[in-house]
Amino acid sequence: MKKISRNSSFIVTFSIVFIFMLIATKFFNNDAWFLAIFFYLSSGLVFFTYTISKKTPGKYLLPGVLLLSLFQIYPAFYSGLVAFTNDSNGHQLSKEQAIAAIIQDSKVPVDTSEPITYQTFKESDTGEISIAFQYPKGVTWIGNSNYVKKIDVVGSISRLAGFELINSEQSANYADALQNIKIDLDSGVTLEPLDFQTLEASQPTFTLNAQTDELTNIQSGETYVPNDNGQMVSTSGEILYPGWKVNVGWRNFTSIISDKEIRRPLLAVVVWTFTNAFLLVLVSFLMGLTLALIFNFPQLRSKKIYRTLFIIPMAIPSVLSVLVWSGLFTTETGVIDRMFHISTPWLTHPLWARVAVLIVELWSTFPYMFLITTGAIQAIPADIIEAAEIDGASNLKSFRLIKLPLVVRTVSPLLVASVAMALNNFGAIYLLTGGGPTFSNSNGNAGATDILISYTYKLAFNSQEGNNYGLASALSILNFILVGAISIYGLRKMKTMEGIN
Repeated sequence: MKKISRNSSFIVTFSIVFIFMLIATKFFNNDAWFLAIFFYLSSGLVFFTYTISKKTPGKYLLPGVLLLSLFQIYPAFYSGLVAFTNDSNGHQLSKEQAIAAIIQDSKVPVDTSEPITYQTFKESDTGEISIAFQYPKGVTWIGNSNYVKKIDVVGSISRLAGFELINSEQSANYADALQNIKIDLDSGVTLEPLDFQTLEASQPTFTLNAQTDELTNIQSGETYVPNDNGQMVSTSGEILYPGWKVNVGWRNFTSIISDKEIRRPLLAVVVWTFTNAFLLVLVSFLMGLTLALIFNFPQLRSKKIYRTLFIIPMAIPSVLSVLVWSGLFTTETGVIDRMFHISTPWLTHPLWARVAVLIVELWSTFPYMFLITTGAIQAIPADIIEAAEIDGASNLKSFRLIKLPLVVRTVSPLLVASVAMALNNFGAIYLLTGGGPTFSNSNGNAGATDILISYTYKLAFNSQEGNNYGLASALSILNFILVGAISIYGLRKMKTMEGIN
């Protein structure tokens, strides 16, 4: 049995190594160097750890380390690299690809004295569709999108060795193949079927001088040169699109301060981010603590039932609960407005939208606070409370001087973590209000309920002016530094680092 088990483990290991090698080769062929190197190294580590090495801990640690590297370290590293580039809509190609696209998109029709007619042929061996035509008159070509060659025709063009002529009636059966044919001649002229009989000739407006790295407009003679933002620009300031990705250094970070279009909505977003986090943690903590004190009285019956009811929001999927709340907050037709016979613009007015967001966040957060404060209260030694009662301390004084300090000291690390989570509470805000209502001076990128992380998301994936991944990555780095600094400061301020360690 041991031999069979060992053979099975070898088969599994070699299968994983083989799959990793295939994935790495695929990434290598697509010039994804980092991922290619990662999977090559991973295959080697898997082979060494599970076939050669005799150390047991490595067999358990390696899968976690590899997954951590692939899904946590690599995205963070890549995001950091993107923050120093101009990666955005119109700047995602390489320089060579962008210039080729500019030339290709600039093609204009070529005036010809006579229509360029063609005939359709099917290769006898492969069945591949090609077309034969004369351009200029007297020079005969045959080809398709994959090839083109000059041929010498003796007699009628309708007879070519190795090809079968497709007449005009049969050409309709090959319409899909014909409309995809694009023939590029060495002269720069591109020919494409206009119908089943004639071709349209076009040529690019721009020509590239590879030595000087310049594009020249054939018609106007104006030249375009690369600028430091990955674009071809003329002496008159005209910019050609698309551009390409280049390193821009600290430009994305400095633009957060220098660009008014970014700074103006960002200030409002940052203020609401901290206000929302502070109010959410404070109110949910006080609410959880109050309920914990109430349901910790020894004389209260059925405490387990009540505590179970209060933690139900934690068992409901957050996406589902937020969408339900969104329906409850519908103006006039929502349950809340109909119940109280009011008409409140919950999701369309900045103030009420923020109130709605806080209510929904409080709904999903207070059960957690209720649980941790209940545990903290029950962890207080009974003899301390008894000693206070013997000394004549009232219930209020006992709570203020004994219970509250001990509870705060116990749960303070969790409060700091709650603040960090509130600063990144993307789901509740995006699903409930989408960050809205939108600020009129933000170009549609920021709203009254947006926090820093949702504003970053909009810049990256939902911007009306085009997705700006470089700026969004810079903001995400600043958000990470901000949350980390607040967390470290909070833990040190509460003097709980020793207790954590």
